Amino acid sequence: MKTRERKQLILETLRQQKRVMVPELIALTQSSGMTIRRDLRQLEDEHIITRIHGGAVYNEGTISLPSVRARAHDMDAQKSDIANYCAGLVREGNAVYLDAGSTNIQIAEALASRQNIAVMTHSLPIMNILSHAKGIQLFSLSGIYNDEKFGFFGEMTRQQILRFRIDLCFFGTHGVSIEDGIMLPDLEDVAVKNALLERSYTKILVTDHAKIDRPSFAQLCPITAMDKIVTDKEADVEFVRKAQRLGLEVVQV
Repeated sequence: MKTRERKQLILETLRQQKRVMVPELIALTQSSGMTIRRDLRQLEDEHIITRIHGGAVYNEGTISLPSVRARAHDMDAQKSDIANYCAGLVREGNAVYLDAGSTNIQIAEALASRQNIAVMTHSLPIMNILSHAKGIQLFSLSGIYNDEKFGFFGEMTRQQILRFRIDLCFFGTHGVSIEDGIMLPDLEDVAVKNALLERSYTKILVTDHAKIDRPSFAQLCPITAMDKIVTDKEADVEFVRKAQRLGLEVVQV
């Protein structure tokens, strides 16, 4: 079994069972104990699990957030469809903000060949993707670097955002619901996104279906603060209907 397939199987088992012991994973994957323990160490480093004596438990509290690296290939096909649709919303002359997060990384890749647009971001992977895009004016925001979220945060970042007016901002999220709105696990992300809410004309939430009704720690804003939600075809039907009743445009791609 290939490494990626094995880790995905381990992760899916943990998501379903919440707690799994090493012997069970050895039997499931037909791998050695050394291999399983190495995989569990990597998953713990990515903040997805917590190792316990003889096994591991799945992290699912409201302040739990896997690293950007860990989320990069989660819902990959859905994120790609969302990214391509969002890139199509950008017009020449637009000033665009790409929030930190795995879906916005794919939006950056979809925009890389575009001409005559400005892109602002505090995400290091997005800066790297667009650094060689000749038709794009890239604005990279500084601050305190967070090596788990691969981005810059803090008061310096927030103050820089407040100097600009942004045509379209693509917001990421950890969880979203009709009742609680857009939710995030940490307050430094909330502070940066609050500045983006203040300075953006058009606010677009990009989210795959797995984040719908997922609980998180802190509220950024009610769902009605967004102008549009872009999600995938597997999004909860009742969530979509309720959001549309509130006057939101919901696009499923």
